[in-house]
Amino acid sequence: MTIPVDYLAHRQTDQRLRAHLEVGSERELLDRLGCDFFYLPGRDISQNEGALPLYKGTLPEMSETERVCPLGVRWHRGAYDSKFSVDEAIEGPFQDPLITTRDILAFSWPKAADFDFSPLLKVAGENADRTRIGGLWTGIMGDSYRMLGFENFLLNLAMNPELIHTLIDRMTDMYLELNDAYFSHLKGKFEIWFFGNDFGSQEGLLMSAEMWADFFFENIRKLCDLAHSYGLTVMMHSCGAISELIPQLIDAGVDILDPIQVTANGMDPESLADQYGGKITFHGGIDTQRVLPEASPEEVVQHVRDVVGTLGSTGRYIFAPSQILGPDIPVDNIEAMYRVVRELNGDY
Repeated sequence: MTIPVDYLAHRQTDQRLRAHLEVGSERELLDRLGCDFFYLPGRDISQNEGALPLYKGTLPEMSETERVCPLGVRWHRGAYDSKFSVDEAIEGPFQDPLITTRDILAFSWPKAADFDFSPLLKVAGENADRTRIGGLWTGIMGDSYRMLGFENFLLNLAMNPELIHTLIDRMTDMYLELNDAYFSHLKGKFEIWFFGNDFGSQEGLLMSAEMWADFFFENIRKLCDLAHSYGLTVMMHSCGAISELIPQLIDAGVDILDPIQVTANGMDPESLADQYGGKITFHGGIDTQRVLPEASPEEVVQHVRDVVGTLGSTGRYIFAPSQILGPDIPVDNIEAMYRVVRELNGDY
């Protein structure tokens, strides 16, 4: 069985790797790594500036060091138009402790008319030889807590659930509208919708599974149903120890789970393969926390063989790192990581 291969990296890592491999373009790099996927640009309206060229609304405030995104969140600048790197949030528009549901509903939320997704048609057409990944990042939790403030968000999950329901539901409605416009413009021009929210820490969920179901299950189901109605496969990102949520994610319509943070509790490949093998596709699993930054290339090779042997045995596995490849990872280890999977796929 051939294992599909993917690549996601921090902008600095990407630059170092291109220099190391002496390649210039993204296409040359993906060819060199044996990558089967291509990520369309402009997928995030908040965490970086990738979607800004597609935004036709009133231009948000921006300086050399800070910017405000269309959701009213102020950010430190640094990721720019990176496909995978993100900025650090400073403050959101709902951080006043006296914020009400009325304030949330009265906010000037972005709408489909604020965006023109047609420029993506050209780049999608130019990369039709790969499986194309697109759609908006749709951080219904991440964008919500950045607008409200993380501590306020977690506190009000229990203290003022009506406020949080209003915020998450309104965020979902916005992303349903925006993604519907995106999917309509690019119908038949990409294959996988990739969206993300971090529901776990290293040790466990950020809230109980019951609370997660109350606030998120139905909204994620609606988003997955929309993507499926356009014939798209759904890939969802969540860091951390989220094994307890996997049955609910499957029921909600998630087809592919990213990034398989193998060092988090309950996320070891053996347990995941035993419990959920064949029920959902695993994407990731090559450890970016300990192995890739610290191990020798020889140890990386063995780690890759172990992970591919375990998750690949389920018949539903996509080779990728357990997070985007960070600046702390030696390029020799990245090269070894992709060399061994090509060998396993018989490309040598």
